[in-house]
Amino acid sequence: MENTLLKRIKTTNFTIHHIEDVSEIHFQVLDGWSMKSLISDIANTSTMSYVAEYDGRAFAFCSYLVTDDAELLFVCTHPSYRGHGIATKLLKESMGMLPEHINNIVLEVRSKNDGARRLYEKLGFKELCVRRGFYTTPADDAVVMEYTKGGVKELD
Repeated sequence: MENTLLKRIKTTNFTIHHIEDVSEIHFQVLDGWSMKSLISDIANTSTMSYVAEYDGRAFAFCSYLVTDDAELLFVCTHPSYRGHGIATKLLKESMGMLPEHINNIVLEVRSKNDGARRLYEKLGFKELCVRRGFYTTPADDAVVMEYTKGGVKELD
Protein backbone atom coordinates (compact mmCIF):
# COMPACT_ATOMS: atom_id res chain seq x y z
CA MET A 1 0.00 0.00 0.00
CA GLU A 2 1.41 3.36 -1.03
CA ASN A 3 1.87 6.09 1.56
CA THR A 4 -1.02 8.55 1.02
CA LEU A 5 0.76 11.38 2.87
CA LEU A 6 3.80 10.98 0.64
CA LYS A 7 1.64 11.30 -2.48
CA ARG A 8 0.22 14.59 -1.19
CA ILE A 9 3.55 16.16 -0.24
CA LYS A 10 5.15 18.53 -2.72
CA THR A 11 8.64 19.97 -2.83
CA THR A 12 8.73 23.75 -2.94
CA ASN A 13 11.14 26.60 -2.25
CA PHE A 14 11.72 27.43 1.41
CA THR A 15 10.25 30.85 2.22
CA ILE A 16 9.48 32.93 5.29
CA HIS A 17 6.00 31.32 5.18
CA HIS A 18 7.64 28.04 6.32
CA ILE A 19 9.90 29.53 8.99
CA GLU A 20 7.93 28.42 12.07
CA ASP A 21 7.52 24.81 10.88
CA VAL A 22 11.16 24.53 9.83
CA SER A 23 12.36 26.15 13.06
CA GLU A 24 10.34 23.55 15.01
CA ILE A 25 11.97 20.75 13.01
CA HIS A 26 15.46 22.17 13.62
CA PHE A 27 14.74 22.54 17.34
CA GLN A 28 14.21 18.77 17.56
CA VAL A 29 17.25 17.55 15.60
CA LEU A 30 20.94 17.28 16.42
CA ASP A 31 22.91 20.26 15.07
CA GLY A 32 19.70 22.08 14.10
CA TRP A 33 19.92 25.65 12.90
CA SER A 34 18.66 28.63 14.89
CA MET A 35 15.80 30.84 13.71
CA LYS A 36 18.41 33.51 12.85
CA SER A 37 20.33 31.00 10.69
CA LEU A 38 17.15 29.97 8.90
CA ILE A 39 16.27 33.58 8.13
CA SER A 40 19.83 34.13 6.87
CA ASP A 41 19.42 31.07 4.65
CA ILE A 42 16.36 32.63 3.00
CA ALA A 43 18.25 35.88 2.39
CA ASN A 44 21.43 34.21 1.09
CA THR A 45 21.52 34.26 -2.71
CA SER A 46 24.11 31.45 -2.71
CA THR A 47 21.78 28.94 -1.08
CA MET A 48 18.84 27.09 -2.54
CA SER A 49 16.57 25.64 0.11
CA TYR A 50 13.44 23.53 -0.14
CA VAL A 51 10.70 22.07 2.00
CA ALA A 52 8.44 19.06 1.69
CA GLU A 53 5.01 20.50 2.39
CA TYR A 54 1.41 19.48 2.53
CA ASP A 55 -1.54 21.75 3.20
CA GLY A 56 0.77 24.70 3.92
CA ARG A 57 2.84 22.82 6.54
CA ALA A 58 6.50 21.88 6.14
CA PHE A 59 7.49 18.36 7.22
CA ALA A 60 11.10 18.35 6.00
CA PHE A 61 13.78 20.83 4.95
CA CYS A 62 17.00 20.80 2.91
CA SER A 63 19.48 23.48 1.92
CA TYR A 64 22.27 23.58 -0.66
CA LEU A 65 25.17 26.00 -1.11
CA VAL A 66 25.27 26.51 -4.88
CA THR A 67 28.34 27.73 -6.77
CA ASP A 68 29.93 25.83 -9.69
CA ASP A 69 28.76 22.70 -7.90
CA ALA A 70 26.56 22.21 -4.83
CA GLU A 71 27.03 21.26 -1.20
CA LEU A 72 24.11 19.78 0.71
CA LEU A 73 24.31 21.79 3.92
CA PHE A 74 21.41 20.31 5.86
CA VAL A 75 18.50 17.95 5.52
CA CYS A 76 16.03 17.07 8.25
CA THR A 77 12.56 15.64 8.68
CA HIS A 78 10.26 16.29 11.59
CA PRO A 79 10.82 13.34 13.99
CA SER A 80 7.11 12.44 13.94
CA TYR A 81 7.21 11.92 10.17
CA ARG A 82 10.45 9.97 9.71
CA GLY A 83 10.39 6.62 7.97
CA HIS A 84 7.72 7.59 5.44
CA GLY A 85 10.04 8.43 2.52
CA ILE A 86 9.62 12.19 2.88
CA ALA A 87 13.38 12.97 2.98
CA THR A 88 13.98 10.69 -0.02
CA LYS A 89 11.28 12.47 -2.01
CA LEU A 90 12.52 15.91 -0.92
CA LEU A 91 16.13 15.17 -1.86
CA LYS A 92 15.29 13.54 -5.21
CA GLU A 93 13.03 16.40 -6.22
CA SER A 94 15.25 19.19 -4.89
CA MET A 95 18.32 17.74 -6.62
CA GLY A 96 16.32 17.96 -9.85
CA MET A 97 15.45 21.60 -9.11
CA LEU A 98 19.09 22.69 -8.81
CA PRO A 99 20.51 24.69 -11.75
CA GLU A 100 21.29 22.61 -14.82
CA HIS A 101 25.04 23.33 -14.61
CA ILE A 102 25.33 21.50 -11.27
CA ASN A 103 27.06 18.17 -11.92
CA ASN A 104 28.31 17.33 -8.41
CA ILE A 105 26.80 17.55 -4.95
CA VAL A 106 28.94 16.98 -1.86
CA LEU A 107 27.92 16.58 1.77
CA GLU A 108 29.26 15.66 5.18
CA VAL A 109 27.39 13.26 7.44
CA ARG A 110 28.12 11.95 10.91
CA SER A 111 29.71 8.50 10.66
CA LYS A 112 27.25 7.14 13.24
CA ASN A 113 24.18 8.41 11.35
CA ASP A 114 23.49 5.10 9.61
CA GLY A 115 20.00 6.08 8.43
CA ALA A 116 21.22 9.19 6.65
CA ARG A 117 24.18 7.36 5.13
CA ARG A 118 21.85 4.65 3.75
CA LEU A 119 19.58 7.34 2.30
CA TYR A 120 22.47 9.11 0.57
CA GLU A 121 23.81 5.83 -0.82
CA LYS A 122 20.32 4.96 -2.12
CA LEU A 123 20.31 8.31 -3.95
CA GLY A 124 23.68 7.58 -5.57
CA PHE A 125 26.14 9.35 -3.25
CA LYS A 126 29.55 7.69 -2.89
CA GLU A 127 31.92 7.98 0.06
CA LEU A 128 35.00 10.10 -0.70
CA CYS A 129 36.82 10.28 2.64
CA VAL A 130 36.47 10.47 6.42
CA ARG A 131 37.36 13.53 8.49
CA ARG A 132 38.41 12.12 11.86
CA GLY A 133 37.13 13.94 14.95
CA PHE A 134 35.24 16.52 12.87
CA TYR A 135 32.23 16.75 15.20
CA THR A 136 32.61 17.53 18.89
CA THR A 137 29.12 17.37 20.44
CA PRO A 138 28.83 14.43 20.47
CA ALA A 139 32.23 13.37 19.20
CA ASP A 140 32.09 11.75 15.77
CA ASP A 141 33.83 11.55 12.43
CA ALA A 142 32.45 13.19 9.29
CA VAL A 143 32.00 11.08 6.19
CA VAL A 144 32.33 13.15 3.01
CA MET A 145 30.12 11.89 0.19
CA GLU A 146 29.58 13.01 -3.40
CA TYR A 147 26.87 12.59 -5.99
CA THR A 148 27.81 12.97 -9.66
CA LYS A 149 25.12 13.33 -12.33
CA GLY A 150 25.32 10.36 -14.63
CA GLY A 151 27.60 8.42 -12.27
CA VAL A 152 31.36 8.58 -11.83
CA LYS A 153 33.19 10.97 -14.15
CA GLU A 154 35.92 9.50 -16.31
CA LEU A 155 39.32 11.20 -16.28
CA ASP A 156 40.91 11.96 -19.67
